[in-house]
Amino acid sequence: MNGNKTDSPLVLLFVEGDTDMVFFNALLRYYRSESKSPMNAFQVVNLQSVTRYAGKMINKLQNDIIPTAVTKGRSVKAVCCSYDTDVFDNGIQVVNWKMLEKRVRRLGIADFFRIGVKSMIEDWLLDDIEGLCSYLKLKQIPVSLYGKTGYDKLVSLFARAGYKYSKGFSVSAFIGCLDMSKIREKHKDTLRELELALNATMV
Repeated sequence: MNGNKTDSPLVLLFVEGDTDMVFFNALLRYYRSESKSPMNAFQVVNLQSVTRYAGKMINKLQNDIIPTAVTKGRSVKAVCCSYDTDVFDNGIQVVNWKMLEKRVRRLGIADFFRIGVKSMIEDWLLDDIEGLCSYLKLKQIPVSLYGKTGYDKLVSLFARAGYKYSKGFSVSAFIGCLDMSKIREKHKDTLRELELALNATMV
């Protein structure tokens, strides 16, 4: 087991890349500022690839996160895995989620759930196109954007303003311009288990 009844709960959110890390850290800050109830502690862990969920995640839990949490008087309450759904669209099972859940529960962690970001994190960023246009100083909000994917559409939007969109930590430059309440409202069903684990009470 990883703690006792007096330990404070810790919620872990594993993400697959830098862009996702920036986004989810911003979302968690929004939860913390708006929740009507005290939230559980949380930590975002970037594995750099969804394919690393199978091996690297378990090793990191066993050898790093759980021992460190115990020294701080915390017990890992829940593990959440976020992933872009486009990776799974071709029918290939990139991750065996059932097996991964079993391995997580063997570590004494009670809750395991997933957040499928459809189709990629850029699609969620585009849910507040008004905020993006404000950051880019675009006076008119486009009715449509060129591109098949969320990434292509963001590239197209930034190009209109003479900027280049790049994935990764560079999104930190505009993440603060986005209305997280708008994005959360659109995806609240997908985010419900995370909010329950965090004890985030949103009005």
